[in-house]
Amino acid sequence: MKKTNAKKSFSWLTLLGTFFALLICVTTSGMIYIVYPQSNQLLRVFFHQNSSEQPQLISQFNDSDMPTPFQPAPTEIFLPTNTPEIKPTEIPKPTPSPTKQSTKASENETGELPASSYISGIYGSTQLYTLDCEAQAAVDWADFFGVHINELELIDRIPKSDDPTQGFVGNINGSMGQLPPGDYGVYPGPIAAILREYGLNARAVKGWDIQSIKEEIAAGRPVIVWIVNLPFAVETSQYTASNGNTSIVARFEHTWIVTGYNASTFTVIDSEWTYNVKTATLVERWNALGNQAIIMNPD
Repeated sequence: MKKTNAKKSFSWLTLLGTFFALLICVTTSGMIYIVYPQSNQLLRVFFHQNSSEQPQLISQFNDSDMPTPFQPAPTEIFLPTNTPEIKPTEIPKPTPSPTKQSTKASENETGELPASSYISGIYGSTQLYTLDCEAQAAVDWADFFGVHINELELIDRIPKSDDPTQGFVGNINGSMGQLPPGDYGVYPGPIAAILREYGLNARAVKGWDIQSIKEEIAAGRPVIVWIVNLPFAVETSQYTASNGNTSIVARFEHTWIVTGYNASTFTVIDSEWTYNVKTATLVERWNALGNQAIIMNPD
């Protein structure tokens, strides 16, 4: 009898010890899997055979302060999907409407300008020639104010001259980056005069400042500015035409239509593109040609 009891006791102790040993093995294996998920493929199947892994959500950020068509705004993506390259999008020009209205932002009660202001309802269009940026900008600007002009007709009205303050210098379809008397372009005076022939109260100005542009934008009036085009270096020189008039000239003379601003950038229309440029960029490239612009005189 004593021998039988001893066997039964030994059997219970063996079973209990085996149970605890298995429990310790399972617990240890589970902890190893948690710390090193790829270390045990068998346990990986055991724990996840009835579940599917979900992609991890992350945020992608740019290193610039303001999104533009060349630097898109922060977006959420799923790994491992690759982020597609973001390119500027062309803004289609709608059918002109004589009732088109602008979005205006007026000065507040203290007389200060709003921190930001944007004009809607103005669109750019593609240039017809390599050097017709002034005519193309004038047509788009006039269209916003309800006056629809054929660009070829406007180009025919621009006088010819070797002085950009008096007329178009060179061939309108010539090579870019030249200086007068080579293929160059035209300054605000002759363009504003033609716009007045179409009934627009356009005025050419010179020696303006950024604050004045902001005032125009806040009042709902876009501004055409004469700048040195991106991404070319700003290099200016003095040029004296055959009539004796001396003016500042620069390679890659160009025009933008300014349509908005905020604390650090301006929104510009450049042919068919609309994008943001830093304030410092606009100031540098606009100052280079004497801060020239075309504005709409209020009624």
